[in-house]
Amino acid sequence: MLKQVAVAVGLACASLPALAYENGSYARETLNTLINDYPGRYRGTENFVGAANWMEQRMGLGYTTERQDVSWTVGGTQRSSQNVLAYNTGLSSDYIITGAHFDTYFGRPTLQGVDDNGSGASVLTEVARNLSGIQTEKTLVFAAFGAEEEGLRGSRAMVQELITQNRVENLKGMINIDSMVTGDKLYAHSGVNSVADPELAKLREQMLRIGKELNIDITTNPGGDPAYPAGTGCCSDGDSFDPLNIPVLYLEATNWDLGDLDGYTQTDNPAIPGGATWHNPTRDNEAFLNSALGQERIDERLRDVSRLLTRLLLEASSTDLLHSAYSAAAMQNALQDSLKRQRESVKDLTDKRWLVLQNGTRSVDTLDHVVGVEGTAYPSSGFDKGPQQRSRQAMLYGLVDYQLVEELTVGGALSLLRNKDKLDRNGHLDSDTWQVGLYGLYNQAGTGWLGSEVTAGRSSIDTRRSVFLQANNGPVLLDNQLNANTNAQFFAARLSGGYDFSYNDVRTGPTAGLDYAHYRVNGFDDKGDLRTGVRYEKQNLNSVEASLGWRLYGKVDLSNTMSLQPYATVSWVREMGDGLNANFTVKDHADGVSRRIHVGKTDKNFGRSNVGVQWLASENINLYTEVSSRFAHKDGEQTHYNLGAQWQF
Repeated sequence: MLKQVAVAVGLACASLPALAYENGSYARETLNTLINDYPGRYRGTENFVGAANWMEQRMGLGYTTERQDVSWTVGGTQRSSQNVLAYNTGLSSDYIITGAHFDTYFGRPTLQGVDDNGSGASVLTEVARNLSGIQTEKTLVFAAFGAEEEGLRGSRAMVQELITQNRVENLKGMINIDSMVTGDKLYAHSGVNSVADPELAKLREQMLRIGKELNIDITTNPGGDPAYPAGTGCCSDGDSFDPLNIPVLYLEATNWDLGDLDGYTQTDNPAIPGGATWHNPTRDNEAFLNSALGQERIDERLRDVSRLLTRLLLEASSTDLLHSAYSAAAMQNALQDSLKRQRESVKDLTDKRWLVLQNGTRSVDTLDHVVGVEGTAYPSSGFDKGPQQRSRQAMLYGLVDYQLVEELTVGGALSLLRNKDKLDRNGHLDSDTWQVGLYGLYNQAGTGWLGSEVTAGRSSIDTRRSVFLQANNGPVLLDNQLNANTNAQFFAARLSGGYDFSYNDVRTGPTAGLDYAHYRVNGFDDKGDLRTGVRYEKQNLNSVEASLGWRLYGKVDLSNTMSLQPYATVSWVREMGDGLNANFTVKDHADGVSRRIHVGKTDKNFGRSNVGVQWLASENINLYTEVSSRFAHKDGEQTHYNLGAQWQF
């Protein structure tokens, strides 16, 4: 399966700096208001209306919200309530519902309902907030149900509307949160539908795995009561969704090893007579629970369940895989750019050699050998598009050229370039690149000149990328480092020529060039067993650049053997080939889904300039420095600084 994802990677991967965040704190704020301002929040009361408004406010940040009216008739009397719904629209039409009821048991106006179910409702608001502003792959629906205590009326009404609107097919799962405080243990159960179809238990198994990874104790019903098979749960809003034959997950805190082994006995704590607090105003309140369970119990449960559920939704909605694909595509784009810059380094080296030849005289049948070393730095200000931060490279090379006839010099080059690109959040692209080439320069001493070059190269590349995702001023949702290795090959050919006007020791004139390069990056995989690892498909890139420009160069003799040779060029470039690829296909390891990620348009028109000086310190030694820049380019200037030394013999 191939998913098209047309989202700009630079924006998709952006996140705010990590700030101090305490899991469970947002849920605690929600809970405090529910239990203190709106106790007895059941249908027909002002406190239910106030609680519904509060839930919408707490879930509404960055979401589309709506109220769903619920009505039913009992004994000829019509009754009504409301659900509060919030939507985070994903890239896919598939969706997951996460729900919790916020009403309390009918007719008990002093019931705070801390456990049942202020706890679940408050966690619902925090998890919604945690994912606010995050581009998800599947759509996330957060549902605060009314009238659960009167026969699951809110959730039943929602299911009926989904059936009526033919929206069941795209529903990929339902998660229900209920009563998270009093019980001795945290539980994750699947629906009874999973007994006949184990595939429907996947949310439960995913949650149990996440619990182990986060070191949070969570278990499932051991199946002591035959009415409730092992691993299944019941008796809350999840029941309404069970007939839809979708994965249903119940999150609760109780103790299935006590009493009738049916989960209704929550605890063996002697401070809680009868082992349960449900529906009891004197027990299901903050003061009693703090006294019986300790001051930390409520906050601990809110924190743990928030962490578990946020992680589960991140995975169940494939949002972690989506943002890993964004990261992988951005890294591939940076890799291609790195290869092109390395190719430019060797091309610039040949240009410097041509300037030395054009500034001097040589006898026919003479052979020159040059060995050299140079370093190049690209500061962070040169890269506007993530994930690139800066680049450093060092090159060791050798040149040999032969004056074949008076008008023609031919030569060859061999170089080893070590490149280190720093990417965001400690990522990198490190490579060792061998390049070999042949070049020629015609009419080097004349007014009109022509140069040509063909090169081939191979690069061994070590990569490390970051998959980092953070909610707005909220928790860090993803912080993975993934490593990989691959190889790349390329072939290039170019023609460059111009016409020089002479003014004493200064020559200047127009230039034109045509440069073709083909790059191939082999397919490769991220190392390790992280869920966010991907398979990278092979990349092929063709660059065809036509350029028009102007150059100025000269020679200042300081002695018989020493001279300065300054130069400057500026040119306008038209990219007629791919430039850099805008689309990348990656296949995640977790689900085997291929995603085609679009990273933006390639800039086809831009400029290049450079200013430098070569100092021929003696007949054998040439020192040089240069400042070069790409300008008027959407992806940044890529200004860089070059320093090198040559020995000619």
